Amino acid sequence: MTLTFHFNRRALLMSVGLGTAALFGATGSGMGAALGLRAPARLGGIDVERWGCQYQNIDLAEVARSPLDLIVLDPVVQGIPLTAAQTALLRRKPDGGRRLVLAYVSIGEAESYRDYWRADWREHPPPWLGPENPNWPGSFAVRFWHPAWYDRLLGPGETLDRVLEAGFDGVFLDRVDAYGDWPDQGIRAQEAMIALVKAVSDRGRQGHPGFLVVGQNAEPLLLSRIYLDAIDAVSKESLLYNLRGPGEANTEADVQWSLTYLRKAQAHGLPILAIEYADTYFLKMKCRFQLRKLGMTPFIGRKLLDTLPIY
Repeated sequence: MTLTFHFNRRALLMSVGLGTAALFGATGSGMGAALGLRAPARLGGIDVERWGCQYQNIDLAEVARSPLDLIVLDPVVQGIPLTAAQTALLRRKPDGGRRLVLAYVSIGEAESYRDYWRADWREHPPPWLGPENPNWPGSFAVRFWHPAWYDRLLGPGETLDRVLEAGFDGVFLDRVDAYGDWPDQGIRAQEAMIALVKAVSDRGRQGHPGFLVVGQNAEPLLLSRIYLDAIDAVSKESLLYNLRGPGEANTEADVQWSLTYLRKAQAHGLPILAIEYADTYFLKMKCRFQLRKLGMTPFIGRKLLDTLPIY
């Protein structure tokens, strides 16, 4: 005998929702809690539920029209630095509410498309410049403890000054985990990165109360009270998927390794902003449920981060 099954989208979605609710043992008014619909993250006095990152193909008008509570943008759009007037428009949502706007800053790598890059550095690198990242062509390791790199980030008229002048609410620090690029430095590399993040934080908060610092990945640094006090939130990338290949679930050991540190941050009162990369509808939904259950605020995007986050 041949059995034919007929499904429709509505029935399928209902079955997934009911199955998830049953998994968490919820009925009736408990459904919302069962589906992981926890309170949003609180950051800079703003409730952040919908957030994301976009570093390419940025349409400022599209960002301004979005319902996002927080957006992380490259501070240079189509080769032109954002102005304070442009940032001010982005900080207001269509409903009149406040949106947080953070500037993406890579503090552990140099990028050949930045305006500070010189064409002869590949053949004659400055003393702070290291090898090219084989996974991201055009990105180079840096000796981030070097005074010249400090000047590049914190000197007059340099990266942080530009961020402050453009009116961003804070910075989203990427490659905080770049201490791993220098295994010969051992624990000194971690200590140097903590010192750099603290320097960025101190400089940003000086004269700018409420300036926000979000540190991405680098979970072992969360054991440092100095580091915890220097940041306002943690961004964790690929907690659940993609460490061992696109779309592949991370091992339980991988997940628990990160959670051991992330719970330290949560205990310190820091929100966790979680990024996962997923293509299918059901994988995106699964990631959201799992991350919210862990008390995190999820953003599910494309690996290139070249489109506006959609909610």
